[in-house]
Amino acid sequence: MSRRRFLPGIVATSLLFAACSSAATPAPTAAPSAPTASATAAPTKTSDGTLPKPEVSSVKIAATIAEVGQFGTQLAVRLGIYEKYGIQAQVVIFNDDGGVLQAMLAGQADLAQVGVAGVLSSQTTDNPAKVVAVQKTKVVDGLFCGRDIKTAADVKGKTIGVSSLGSTAHASALLALQALKLTDKDVTITSVGGQAPRIAALKAGSIQCAPAAMDQAKDLSGLGFNTVVDLSTSNLQYPASAMSMPARFIEKNPKATLAIVASLLEAVHVELTDPANTATLWAAFAQIAPDKALAAVQALPGQLNPSLRWTKDGFLFTQQVMAIVNPSITTVDVTRAYDDSFLKTLEEIGFYKKIGAPTS
Repeated sequence: MSRRRFLPGIVATSLLFAACSSAATPAPTAAPSAPTASATAAPTKTSDGTLPKPEVSSVKIAATIAEVGQFGTQLAVRLGIYEKYGIQAQVVIFNDDGGVLQAMLAGQADLAQVGVAGVLSSQTTDNPAKVVAVQKTKVVDGLFCGRDIKTAADVKGKTIGVSSLGSTAHASALLALQALKLTDKDVTITSVGGQAPRIAALKAGSIQCAPAAMDQAKDLSGLGFNTVVDLSTSNLQYPASAMSMPARFIEKNPKATLAIVASLLEAVHVELTDPANTATLWAAFAQIAPDKALAAVQALPGQLNPSLRWTKDGFLFTQQVMAIVNPSITTVDVTRAYDDSFLKTLEEIGFYKKIGAPTS
C-alpha cells in the first residue's frame, strides 16, 4: 500500500494525541525490564563505551519541543553531543506531532522525536518507523476531583472531563482509573477541551473530576479540589516522547543510529544531573525567565526516563487508547514498532557506565 494513501490518517491521529484529553479500559502494568526485539545495532568488541564511526555525518531531526521534557534532542545539539560522536544534527521544530511525523515519513527529516501513537500508525504504511529510545514513558498528570471525592468509591459514577476521546488527557484519565482499580464503565468520560477548559468545568461543577498537570495541584488544592491520583508517582507507562526513525534508515545506518541514541541518552543524563546548566539553556531556548526555567528543570526527575527504555505494556496501552478513535490500529503488532537493540548495545559496550546513566 502507498504512503500517500495512509499519511493523512496518521497525521490526524497524531494531532489527536498532541491535544491535552468508549472502548474497554486498557490494563497497563509496570514491568521490571525492557522488551526484547531483534538486534540490529552494529556489533562491537569495545568495553569502554567507545562508539563506532557512523555511516552518515549529518542528520535532520523533526521535533516538537513544547516543554522541557522534550528538550533532550535540542540540548544534545547545543552541548555538541551529536558532534562528539561524529554527527552534525539539525533539529527542525514543528508545532505538533502531526507535522513531525509527516516530515519523517515524507523523507523531509531523517528521524523524529514524536509520540508513540504516530509510530504505531506508521506500521500500516509502506514506510514504517521504529522507536529506538523513549525519553518520557509516563504522563505526569493528576486526577483532580471535587472536595467530597477522595477515594475510588467516591469516583465511581462520576463524570470525568477530558480534552477529546483518544487524546493524552483521555489516556491520563484511563491510567488514573487503572490506578484506582476502576474501568471506564464505572464513570462517564466526556470531552470538554484542553486543560484550561477542563479546570473551568471542574470549578463550575459541570464535571466532577478531570486530569490536569501536577503543577496545578497547589492552586486546585487551594480551591478545595482533591488530588485523587498522582500519576507522576505511578509506574504505569504511556510512552509520550520517543526518538523514532524509518526502519529503512535503521537498516542502512546502524552505527549512526547507535550514535544518535547514545547522544540522546547522554543529553537526558545531563538534564537530570546538571540542572543549572540545563535551565540556562532551556531559558534561552524557551525565552522564559531563568527562575521559571530552573523550576521546570528541577521537576524533570519525576518526568524523564533516564535509561530511555520502555515496556511492551506501554505500547499496548497506547494502542488501546488509539483504538477508541481508530479501531483498525488493533491489528498492528506493537513489537514491530520498536527496536531496543541499540540501548542493549550501549549497555554491553559500557556506554551507560561511562556516562553514569542507569540501565533500567
